[in-house]
Amino acid sequence: MKKNISDRKDPIHTTDPINKQNFYVVKSGETLESIALDLMLENPRYLLEYHNQRCSFLDMIPENGRLRWMQKLYIPSPEDILEINTIIQERGESVYKSFSKGKIPFNAEAVSGVYKVRQTESDDGILKSEYAYSIYCNYIKEEEKGYRIHFSMSDFTKDGEELEQKINSLASAFVKIIYPVTFIIDRSGKLVAAETHKEIRHIINEIEALKKYHQGSYASRHINQMKDKMAHPKVIFSSLKTILPVQFIFSSFYQTHYNIQGFSVPYTDEFSWLAPASPIRMEIINQTLSEEKSGCIEVVQTGKSVDYRTVEELYDTDWEYDELEKPHSKSLIASHSAMYTLKAADFSIQKIKAGFHIQMADYEKSMTFELEKLAG
Repeated sequence: MKKNISDRKDPIHTTDPINKQNFYVVKSGETLESIALDLMLENPRYLLEYHNQRCSFLDMIPENGRLRWMQKLYIPSPEDILEINTIIQERGESVYKSFSKGKIPFNAEAVSGVYKVRQTESDDGILKSEYAYSIYCNYIKEEEKGYRIHFSMSDFTKDGEELEQKINSLASAFVKIIYPVTFIIDRSGKLVAAETHKEIRHIINEIEALKKYHQGSYASRHINQMKDKMAHPKVIFSSLKTILPVQFIFSSFYQTHYNIQGFSVPYTDEFSWLAPASPIRMEIINQTLSEEKSGCIEVVQTGKSVDYRTVEELYDTDWEYDELEKPHSKSLIASHSAMYTLKAADFSIQKIKAGFHIQMADYEKSMTFELEKLAG
């Protein structure tokens, strides 16, 4: 049956005088589909009907939708397009991948699972380190403020010298004492708070006891630093927010709006590629790709630094970020890219493959991040 955009009690349009209509002259190579996409109209068939209801008989577009070069095409106004798109969505006739309220839905229950993470670091293309670990997320319940999710990390492995191996062993000991923790995630998918499962004083005592098994100045310094962090709840939360997989899974990714072309509006997010340095502020744009036969949706993410700080200032733990300051000639230069693979059925993250490049003093540092959901 032929679709009719005025097939309702209150027609969207009446026939206006010609001088009040919007016209577009068709260029060589353009199609009904390409023009509808440029107009952000979610079904080109509705553009055909809009034009044919207003044009003369000789100017009507045939059923096959073929346009003529230099044809004068009646096009809806931006306000009309919003109204027509609403009808298209209500009828389920959008030809583009669209999300509820224009956003990728955050499904807290679907976050549950086991994830394997692998990261690498290279200087001027030469691999310097490679390490891997597992993270575990377990959805607990929904409450007034959002969702509660248990989070933990384990199975750390890292290439490197003997000293690196000692520090890695100590890091594993810290993890066993501190985790699991409970994340409080708001309804937009953003991490807003965290709670430890043990009392803080018990955690500090257990960390102090590590000095019996990890001796030397390096181990002692790291143990004292960890004790200082755990003594302040705000510092604990800030530290958890700088864990790279946490930033990828619980970030502004779910809060950005997408148009029918699959592009998000630009937005600012933070990524701790250089941890323990401060997170780098990036301007991010996402693009959703067509749904694959595998039942997955891919989201391509690109970003560039909009951080006014220098690399040295990132490592200054006492530096307070000035929201009003603008980037300048000495500001860091960095780029970020990522590919998210989501399950189309529940929008759960199945894979993330990301990369980062930054110009240091006299060399370029590159880092990679890969996350894969193994179970859940």
